Amino acid sequence: MYPTLFTIGKWSIPTYTVLLDLGLILGLVLTYFEGKRQLKDGTAALDVGLWAVVGGIVGGRIGYVLANWATFGEDWVRAIRIWEGGLSFHGAFLGALLVMVIFAQFHRRDETPISFWQLGDVLTPGLALAITFGWAACLMGGCAFGALGQGFGFMALPDLYGVEASRFATQVAGLAFALVLFVGFWLLRGHWPFSGASFLMYLLLYFAGQFFLESTRGDEAIYLGPLRLAQVLDLVFALSAAVGLIVLWQQAGRGANEPEVPGTEVRQEAEEAAEVQESVEDERVEESEEPPAAEAPQESDEPAGPEKPYGTS
Repeated sequence: MYPTLFTIGKWSIPTYTVLLDLGLILGLVLTYFEGKRQLKDGTAALDVGLWAVVGGIVGGRIGYVLANWATFGEDWVRAIRIWEGGLSFHGAFLGALLVMVIFAQFHRRDETPISFWQLGDVLTPGLALAITFGWAACLMGGCAFGALGQGFGFMALPDLYGVEASRFATQVAGLAFALVLFVGFWLLRGHWPFSGASFLMYLLLYFAGQFFLESTRGDEAIYLGPLRLAQVLDLVFALSAAVGLIVLWQQAGRGANEPEVPGTEVRQEAEEAAEVQESVEDERVEESEEPPAAEAPQESDEPAGPEKPYGTS
């Protein structure tokens, strides 16, 4: 819609790049404050957020290159030219996920260990905000455009190449959906029942929504049967998040409702009484082992002998 934000001489500033960078920066800011709130350590949260961005860029580029193998196979140098554009969202997600796993492993032996699920909950608001800006960037830049058609939900929108036509407003729907998720999860901060619930629920809802949005897109894609490859990946990620939620929910339920063994309280009272009795006996033993006090010399009952005169031997 507005692919170029402004132009200075020969330099053009793309709206897509500005919005995407702004979303990443604001997402990292939210991650820092969420780290201070949840982990009492905003620096650690910011570190994992920054490394997740790096992992996302690398993973996104690898995914894009693999999806366009025929193009990059002839010229591998183009694969490292990230500035020319071309990132896969699903590859970026997997790259960031790998960074989170590595980061959690390094912090397992700390005095205050940080689990993978805690990291996920800390990153969720920033991730939701960054994705919202990503859809806004696509709307301005023309990427992820919708299929041609007429009727409800269709608007005169340009594609990635600037060709304007009546298309389904995929970017508008994606932006609205991502914004609703961000606001909802921001308001629900601190109200989740266990670690990982916020992270997994967001992934479940977002990828489920993406599955349906993918069917409205009009750009070229790899198909696996009737579904786009992105739809298959969306379905896999959504189902994985659902399974993770069920497993964590069951674990949290077992921890909260662990049945007590009959007679546990009686046995504990008996053990405490035995410990008290042992301490009393130890004190008595220590008192009995103390050396007796020196006794005064007793007077003898035998008669004393006659005293010798003074000066005699």
